[in-house]
Amino acid sequence: MKKNLLKISLVALATVFLAACSKKDDLSANIVGLGGDTWAKGPVDAWISTNFTTPYNIEVKYKWDRSELGEIYKNVVPIDEDLVIPVMDIIKKTWIDPYVAVKGADFMKVYSQKQFYLAGSPSYNSNGSITLGTAEAGRKIVLLDLNTFNPANKAAVKQILHTMHHEFGHILNQNIAVTPDYQRITPSDYTATWFNIFRGAYSATDALDKILYEADFWGKGFITPYSRSNKDDDFVEVLATLLEGGQANFDNIINNLFIYDGLYIKRNGKGIYEQNTDARSKLLRKRAIVVAYLKDSWGINLADLQAKTQAAIELNSPTPEFNTLLGPGKTYTTVTINPQKLSGLSAKFLTAFNTANTAMLAAPTPLYIDNISLIFNTANRMTLRVNYLNPAATVGNGSNADFNYTIANDNGAITLTYTSPQPTNANARAIEAYLPALLAYFNNQSFNVRWVEDIVPQSKSIFGGFVKTTDPTSYLFGTL
Repeated sequence: MKKNLLKISLVALATVFLAACSKKDDLSANIVGLGGDTWAKGPVDAWISTNFTTPYNIEVKYKWDRSELGEIYKNVVPIDEDLVIPVMDIIKKTWIDPYVAVKGADFMKVYSQKQFYLAGSPSYNSNGSITLGTAEAGRKIVLLDLNTFNPANKAAVKQILHTMHHEFGHILNQNIAVTPDYQRITPSDYTATWFNIFRGAYSATDALDKILYEADFWGKGFITPYSRSNKDDDFVEVLATLLEGGQANFDNIINNLFIYDGLYIKRNGKGIYEQNTDARSKLLRKRAIVVAYLKDSWGINLADLQAKTQAAIELNSPTPEFNTLLGPGKTYTTVTINPQKLSGLSAKFLTAFNTANTAMLAAPTPLYIDNISLIFNTANRMTLRVNYLNPAATVGNGSNADFNYTIANDNGAITLTYTSPQPTNANARAIEAYLPALLAYFNNQSFNVRWVEDIVPQSKSIFGGFVKTTDPTSYLFGTL
């Protein structure tokens, strides 16, 4: 049946092709990559020469050339020429320029790949994965899946940048090998079937699937699923993630590694989470080796390169202000604050939180506050949701109580007023008397709704913050 369908398709295609031709058609022109390997140089070529070829001796090929792709049996389409400069400009500004700033232009002249080949679509593999980039012997890099690129799309920028840092990491490692101690950290968990680690592979329940998915790489001490493929890709994936994602992203992964029982984090009977100390230790040891490798082998300070890379990403693909993204129908509606998963919350907020928590624990029926959420899904209102549990419970999701505040918004500075009367809510009425310190922290207070990169560097789009307008030392932030 397959062969018959193929024959029909080929006959139909031939019929369409022949019908489309006429004696007037000029089929003599050579196509670039198919015999027409020269063309009149234009603005794209001039830009490439100025920004890559002349300063760094890097060739950038974007005209169609099947031989550059290696696996010639795969269907890959050319890059849209209008995207060549935007793609390469982002690469220069977020990959080359930060390295030049910390190591100088000669470093990139010597070690950067000497040829780029750009393609429009990804390369699909038989195992269900896709290839976004390849490197060959430290001389050439192929970048794929570029026809959907938009420089304003930070996720797309980071995807390309991750690929660049991954492949350049291979070049550095090929010139000076990382210590064998690296591969001894997780020696038994590398797997040729790493591509089976994907969302949807573990459970029909979305929340449980996410937990099990993350446990299959983060929970084993790997930074990405692909890092489980082999020791070399493990090393460069850590390097690429630290540079593309930034330090706050890495720290947030570490701070959220816990032991789960099904859907719930295990607790010790006093409400304290059980940490996955093994995975935390492995990832921190890998980061330490990456830091030492860059410093000892190349004279590069990782923190400096991270800061310059993150600044370049933000400059060239800026993140909108947080206050414009928060609210009903917007990007974010909920900010969750859990002191067991965050570090850096202000002492003044923690005093209010801990005072309320102590009062809850001293109640006739002891309870503790697991976390709070600030919910902005109704116009001119914030709901403070207090999530609480019985301290003796080792697992479970507990209960929640909602308290409403009306909002007056002045260009991102919001003033919150405790709504009176509150809606009838049995849980809220049951615990309200124990929460005056926490409820008062928000009542009649004005907060600047903003990113908190001055408090947690490189944390835009990870944490959203609220800083009191009259006291910048009093603030909270949470995960989005």
